Amino acid sequence: MNRINESFFEWWEINSPSYSALLFDIDGTLLAGKRALPGAVGLLQWIRNNSYPFYLLTNDGNHSLQEKSSFLKRAGLEIAPDEIVSCSSAIKEFVDDNSLRGFTAFVMGDLGKPDYAEEAGLIVTRNTEKIEECSIVIVGEGEYDWYTNINAVLNMLVRHPERTLLVPNPDTYWPDGYGGFGIGAGGKARFIKSILDEMHAPVKIVYLGKPYKAIFEFTHHLLRSKYNMPDTVEGKRIIMIGDNLQSDILGGNTAGFTSVLMLTGVTSETQAIQAEKSLKADLIFRGFA
Repeated sequence: MNRINESFFEWWEINSPSYSALLFDIDGTLLAGKRALPGAVGLLQWIRNNSYPFYLLTNDGNHSLQEKSSFLKRAGLEIAPDEIVSCSSAIKEFVDDNSLRGFTAFVMGDLGKPDYAEEAGLIVTRNTEKIEECSIVIVGEGEYDWYTNINAVLNMLVRHPERTLLVPNPDTYWPDGYGGFGIGAGGKARFIKSILDEMHAPVKIVYLGKPYKAIFEFTHHLLRSKYNMPDTVEGKRIIMIGDNLQSDILGGNTAGFTSVLMLTGVTSETQAIQAEKSLKADLIFRGFA
């Protein structure tokens, strides 16, 4: 049975030499709503004082890194845009790996300002009348005409099953901050897929965010390029810290990293202890302080 530890920072001061990098989830881990959680500012200050490799990972795919950085600063966390990895950041690597630079993508909804897809080298359209010209569909977020977009995408994928449905944020739903929930990009994508499956029209869906491997591979690449981290560094020397078993812990475990669960967000102590093997964190803490 996993032991519940009190302070991550106390543990970290002793054990940091055994590790090479820290990866943080944001909401529920560093932040509670619009405020920094106790100990978060102090830990980030230690990281900066020791020039320690780190990134913040988020499944928020419709706010640019600049927008996310500004939000974090208002919450009391001084984080630069290039210290954040969004699920939509991995669009660039997908585009490069599949030689799609210069091709046209149909985007459902929002992908930040500046737009992640355009930053990755794609030509973006949201005009359903031009969907036939598109080589790929990207499921964004925010407010848009679901009825028109989903019908257009559904029919295009029936006609062109070889085209990819790219989903930066795989989350099915998200808390709206008022006690309710909104339908996430992953939920919309799986709705489209369920209809296509019933029609016997298979579609290729590629997810980029946590817990899927793309965001972790992209971040690993950034660690190597920015911090000159050797390719030979063992995965377990990289720590993924988060509050969500289904995204942070499963993703960290699948990537081969050391997973650290913070009981500061959506996961209870009972859920953490009773989690199945793939969702079980290597270490559990009540907080940073």
